[in-house]
Amino acid sequence: MMKKQHGLTLIEMMIAMIIGIIISGAVITIFISNIKSATDTMKMTRLNQELRGVMTLISDEIKRAGYSSDATNSAFNDAFNFDSGSSCLRYSYDEDGDGTQGADEQFGFHLNNSAIEWTNRVTSDTCAGTGWQDITDTAIATMTAFIITDAPIGVGTININHLNVTLTGQVDLTPNDAVRTITEIVRVRNEDAS
Repeated sequence: MMKKQHGLTLIEMMIAMIIGIIISGAVITIFISNIKSATDTMKMTRLNQELRGVMTLISDEIKRAGYSSDATNSAFNDAFNFDSGSSCLRYSYDEDGDGTQGADEQFGFHLNNSAIEWTNRVTSDTCAGTGWQDITDTAIATMTAFIITDAPIGVGTININHLNVTLTGQVDLTPNDAVRTITEIVRVRNEDAS
């Protein structure tokens, strides 16, 4: 008379272990892929937010450029300066409302060491000056371009001064870098009427 077998043989256990390892490997691979995808999505979102935030700041500042509480003082308009296609913008506005251009009312933006920088103490037409502060975070994104070009719009015999502002940034994604460029047309509102 044969006895009934209870339990598993060594071969059955090894087959079960191999199947378990294969299933575990597939689950781990899917998990790692999802984490990488989520990380890349987060990096791209942060890059887009960084570009959008800086563009909003630059756009708002350009719209203020040239403002003076004293309409006869053209110093604020005269300080508006950039070389078309350059990465340096200089401008001024009457921040304290006294009608006089102070040393701390001469602002600038420029690209330096993969970051967009801002100061309120531009001292020359070459974006020299002190107090430059990064307004982008190189840990989030590397800024590769900040370009300003003229984009005047003619309406009849009147030319309305607009600028094209282009920002390009990139983030490191494995295996490639992801690059985003945004461009905005900004009207210089307080331009000299003469």
